[in-house]
Amino acid sequence: MNDLEQKFLQEVTEKAAEAKLVCGWDGAHFLAFLQKRGPARAMAEQARRGAVSEAFDRLAAKGRLDLSPEAVASKNDYADLFDDEAVNFFLEVLCEKGYFTAG
Repeated sequence: MNDLEQKFLQEVTEKAAEAKLVCGWDGAHFLAFLQKRGPARAMAEQARRGAVSEAFDRLAAKGRLDLSPEAVASKNDYADLFDDEAVNFFLEVLCEKGYFTAG
Protein backbone atom coordinates (compact mmCIF):
# COMPACT_ATOMS: atom_id res chain seq x y z
CA MET A 1 0.00 0.00 0.00
CA ASN A 2 1.48 3.33 -1.03
CA ASP A 3 1.42 6.54 1.01
CA LEU A 4 -1.62 7.96 -0.79
CA GLU A 5 -3.60 4.77 -0.16
CA GLN A 6 -2.59 4.88 3.49
CA LYS A 7 -3.77 8.49 3.72
CA PHE A 8 -7.06 7.52 2.06
CA LEU A 9 -7.57 4.56 4.40
CA GLN A 10 -6.83 6.76 7.41
CA GLU A 11 -9.42 9.32 6.33
CA VAL A 12 -12.04 6.65 5.64
CA THR A 13 -11.30 5.12 9.06
CA GLU A 14 -11.79 8.49 10.76
CA LYS A 15 -15.03 9.10 8.86
CA ALA A 16 -16.25 5.60 9.77
CA ALA A 17 -15.76 6.35 13.47
CA GLU A 18 -17.91 9.46 13.11
CA ALA A 19 -20.47 7.57 10.99
CA LYS A 20 -20.87 5.08 13.83
CA LEU A 21 -21.99 7.94 16.07
CA VAL A 22 -24.25 9.46 13.41
CA CYS A 23 -26.03 6.40 12.06
CA GLY A 24 -24.81 3.38 14.02
CA TRP A 25 -22.73 1.94 11.18
CA ASP A 26 -19.98 -0.33 12.41
CA GLY A 27 -17.50 -0.04 9.57
CA ALA A 28 -15.15 -2.75 10.86
CA HIS A 29 -16.10 -5.24 8.13
CA PHE A 30 -15.81 -2.63 5.37
CA LEU A 31 -12.49 -1.33 6.69
CA ALA A 32 -11.13 -4.89 6.85
CA PHE A 33 -12.22 -5.34 3.22
CA LEU A 34 -10.33 -2.17 2.23
CA GLN A 35 -7.27 -3.28 4.17
CA LYS A 36 -7.28 -6.77 2.67
CA ARG A 37 -7.86 -5.80 -0.97
CA GLY A 38 -6.10 -2.46 -0.86
CA PRO A 39 -8.28 0.64 -0.56
CA ALA A 40 -8.01 1.83 -4.15
CA ARG A 41 -8.59 -1.60 -5.64
CA ALA A 42 -11.49 -2.38 -3.30
CA MET A 43 -13.30 0.90 -3.95
CA ALA A 44 -12.75 0.61 -7.72
CA GLU A 45 -14.13 -2.95 -7.69
CA GLN A 46 -17.23 -1.77 -5.84
CA ALA A 47 -17.70 1.02 -8.36
CA ARG A 48 -17.42 -1.42 -11.27
CA ARG A 49 -20.11 -3.57 -9.64
CA GLY A 50 -22.30 -0.50 -9.13
CA ALA A 51 -22.27 -1.05 -5.38
CA VAL A 52 -22.11 1.60 -2.68
CA SER A 53 -20.71 1.16 0.81
CA GLU A 54 -22.86 -0.38 3.53
CA ALA A 55 -23.29 2.99 5.25
CA PHE A 56 -24.18 5.01 2.16
CA ASP A 57 -27.99 4.97 2.40
CA ARG A 58 -28.00 5.42 6.17
CA LEU A 59 -25.67 8.40 5.89
CA ALA A 60 -27.79 9.84 3.07
CA ALA A 61 -30.88 9.58 5.27
CA LYS A 62 -29.06 11.54 7.98
CA GLY A 63 -27.76 14.14 5.51
CA ARG A 64 -24.17 13.11 6.24
CA LEU A 65 -22.82 11.70 3.00
CA ASP A 66 -19.66 13.67 3.76
CA LEU A 67 -18.78 10.71 6.00
CA SER A 68 -19.17 8.13 3.23
CA PRO A 69 -16.21 6.36 1.62
CA GLU A 70 -17.60 7.51 -1.73
CA ALA A 71 -17.34 11.17 -0.71
CA VAL A 72 -13.77 10.64 0.47
CA ALA A 73 -12.88 8.84 -2.77
CA SER A 74 -14.34 11.68 -4.86
CA LYS A 75 -11.99 14.25 -3.34
CA ASN A 76 -9.29 15.70 -5.59
CA ASP A 77 -6.71 14.61 -3.01
CA TYR A 78 -7.23 11.01 -4.09
CA ALA A 79 -7.64 11.46 -7.85
CA ASP A 80 -4.49 9.45 -8.55
CA LEU A 81 -5.99 6.37 -6.87
CA PHE A 82 -9.02 5.94 -9.11
CA ASP A 83 -9.74 5.84 -12.83
CA ASP A 84 -12.37 8.08 -14.41
CA GLU A 85 -14.98 5.31 -14.41
CA ALA A 86 -14.74 4.83 -10.64
CA VAL A 87 -14.72 8.55 -9.88
CA ASN A 88 -17.71 9.09 -12.17
CA PHE A 89 -19.60 6.38 -10.28
CA PHE A 90 -18.80 7.96 -6.90
CA LEU A 91 -19.90 11.37 -8.16
CA GLU A 92 -23.05 9.96 -9.75
CA VAL A 93 -24.29 8.20 -6.61
CA LEU A 94 -23.47 11.23 -4.47
CA CYS A 95 -25.35 13.52 -6.88
CA GLU A 96 -28.36 11.18 -6.93
CA LYS A 97 -28.66 11.60 -3.17
CA GLY A 98 -28.26 15.39 -3.32
CA TYR A 99 -24.76 15.58 -1.88
CA PHE A 100 -23.73 18.30 -4.30
CA THR A 101 -26.14 21.22 -4.31
CA ALA A 102 -25.97 24.64 -5.89
CA GLY A 103 -25.82 27.50 -3.54
